[in-house]
Amino acid sequence: MTFDSKTPSAGARAGARGFAVRALEFHSSRMWQWAQVEQALSFMHQFDMNALVFHQNDIVEHLVFPEAFFPDELMWKRWPVRLHSIYQNRHYINKVAREAKALGIRLYLQIKEIWFADALLEIVPGLRGADGSVCPSDPFWWKFLDIKMCELVQAVPDLAGVIVSPGTRESKVSISANSCRCERCAALSPADWYADLLGAMERPLAAAGKTLAVRDFSYSADQQSHMLDAARRCSPDIVISLKNTPHDYYPTFPDNPRIGHTAGLRQWIEYDTWGQFFGLGFFPLSVVEDMQRRMRHALASGAEGISLRTDWEVITDAGSFNSPNILNVIGGAMLAQDVERDLDGIYAAWARHGLYSPMRSASEMAPPQVPAHPQAPVWLRDYMRASWQVMEKAAYVRGHLFHEDDQYPESLAKAFDMLVHIHGRDDWEPGASRLLEPTDENLEIIFAEKEQALAEVRRLGALLRPRELGLPPAVAAELETMLGLYEHYVQGYMLCARAVFSADRARRSGEAAWIEAAGAAVPPLREFARQIDAVLAGTHYPHYAYWLLDVSRVRALALDIEAQLARLAAPTEEVTA
Repeated sequence: MTFDSKTPSAGARAGARGFAVRALEFHSSRMWQWAQVEQALSFMHQFDMNALVFHQNDIVEHLVFPEAFFPDELMWKRWPVRLHSIYQNRHYINKVAREAKALGIRLYLQIKEIWFADALLEIVPGLRGADGSVCPSDPFWWKFLDIKMCELVQAVPDLAGVIVSPGTRESKVSISANSCRCERCAALSPADWYADLLGAMERPLAAAGKTLAVRDFSYSADQQSHMLDAARRCSPDIVISLKNTPHDYYPTFPDNPRIGHTAGLRQWIEYDTWGQFFGLGFFPLSVVEDMQRRMRHALASGAEGISLRTDWEVITDAGSFNSPNILNVIGGAMLAQDVERDLDGIYAAWARHGLYSPMRSASEMAPPQVPAHPQAPVWLRDYMRASWQVMEKAAYVRGHLFHEDDQYPESLAKAFDMLVHIHGRDDWEPGASRLLEPTDENLEIIFAEKEQALAEVRRLGALLRPRELGLPPAVAAELETMLGLYEHYVQGYMLCARAVFSADRARRSGEAAWIEAAGAAVPPLREFARQIDAVLAGTHYPHYAYWLLDVSRVRALALDIEAQLARLAAPTEEVTA
């Protein structure tokens, strides 16, 4: 990587209106591809970002054994592939850390704990109880985490610190998803458990001069409170890393209520620039306006850092660096230096940097394309803002998440799991789910919302003007293809919402008119699935395009609704017989 030392970075150093820590996050296998990391480091240098986060739940298990439990002789005897992989991975991560450090960028690892190599249960069989569950309250874990952190800082000396999520259900062992029924677990306080875990990690990290940051990734408000209280008890030097919205990156949700309420602990605030819950970057849109408002709030609440996520662990070969959503990374980086920055200047900076075609996967490393038309910044701005308005109306229902990782609901139960239970707003806004109840008033609003999304997506082409932007013809054609798929995508949500909420009204009320309406909503689902099959036949798009338009889920929804309606009709048929 080479840089012109005479060229100043794009932004001024953070001052009273900016953040001291300005991080960029990798959360997919892209972090293990040097070309993509080098590209990101170059971008970070240009836009004056100073922290790189590698977010992989088990990344420490790819860098340490630990040798106290997995000595060299045993590894050679039983697990030689893991032995050599760990040594290889150390060389790679140390290269990343060195290259980043040379640019004034600190490397952090973001993980979930408790995590371990499965073979540990063979080495320490007592960790598993008679019922097969792994006991989270066994004191062994605190010794294990201490040893693991000590080995990590020796293996990666330039590491700046570790960011940990102890409140999630996604780790291998946690108090929030505990199934162990031993007496010790029954008597355990969640706050005490979090404090033991964080203390076991913080002591060796602090001794080596490394930072421990604790994320609030929790599925409920009570778990969030337990974890944050434990961090405060553990050490005043711990950083609290908070998503800008509670639970996950939903732009329609309120601000995370913990921002500004961390009992004096330092705060970093996290933002999604790519689109985990708004189109996977394939259907590009702006969240710059949302970030500016939320960064103002974060800064006023005492936050000292921000982090910009650029991809997601579940989707490979995709991120903000192969999407027009690179705008959101540019905007986030520039706002992190000055939250009052003029947004038109951000759109102009994006146009100068260039945009990426969403039809090219990340590993293709296609260069950014700079539009030549002088009005390009304005057209791009108007499109990206309007596109968010489309996505908000299509993939959300009155601000509630209506999709499963950007895919259509595949059953009534799954639709309401997404809307109310797994990604519900009631924990953060009591009573919010009342907006989803199938009353006459609510249904009129919900159906109109989806109709409006379809009308608006059909106007996006006139805003973007792909053929007039001054881009290479192939890129313009790819943008036009994306717009066509976008319209189909939005139409699918309109049809799914009509079927889901009609069926819910029929299921709750038993009214003949709504049973009939729900039945009438099923054939359009099947026709839509047939149309999408025809649209995608013989195409060679990035694989996540087929994820977004997976109409097997639409067919499953149609079958489920028919089954629900059949059960409603069964009692009447029995009486008639």
